[in-house]
Amino acid sequence: MYKIPKEEEVRKALYAVLKKYGYVSSLKKLRDEMAKELKKMDSSYRLSMRRARIIAARSGFVRVEVKKGKGKMEGKNCPVCGNKMKPIRSISLLGEKVVLGYKCGLCGYSGKMDEMPVKYEFHLTR
Repeated sequence: MYKIPKEEEVRKALYAVLKKYGYVSSLKKLRDEMAKELKKMDSSYRLSMRRARIIAARSGFVRVEVKKGKGKMEGKNCPVCGNKMKPIRSISLLGEKVVLGYKCGLCGYSGKMDEMPVKYEFHLTR
C-alpha cells in the first residue's frame, strides 16, 4: 500500500533536491530525486510527475524553464501549473480581434495556439 505525501513534505523534498543540485534538467529526473527524498521520510510515499511539476511551478522558490514544440493546446488551463490562462489578443488587418496564444498569470508560461511544453528545467531561485 502506498501513501500520498502532504504538499508541505513534497515542498521540503523539492527544496532539498534543488539545494543539492542547483537545477534539474528534466521533469523525470526531478520527480525521481524528489521520490528518493520522500522515501527518507516514509518508505511508502509515492509522487506523480504531474504533481511534482505543479508543486514546483507554484512553490515560489523554483523557476521553471519550458522548451516548446509543435502541438495543439488542450483546454484553457496552463500545461505547467494547471492555473487558468488568459488569452493574448491582437487585432488583424481587417480589424477583427484574434487570439494569438495564452499566458498564465501564476507561473508566467506563455505559448502560441500551436505550441506545447516538450521539456522542463527547474532552477532554484533563493
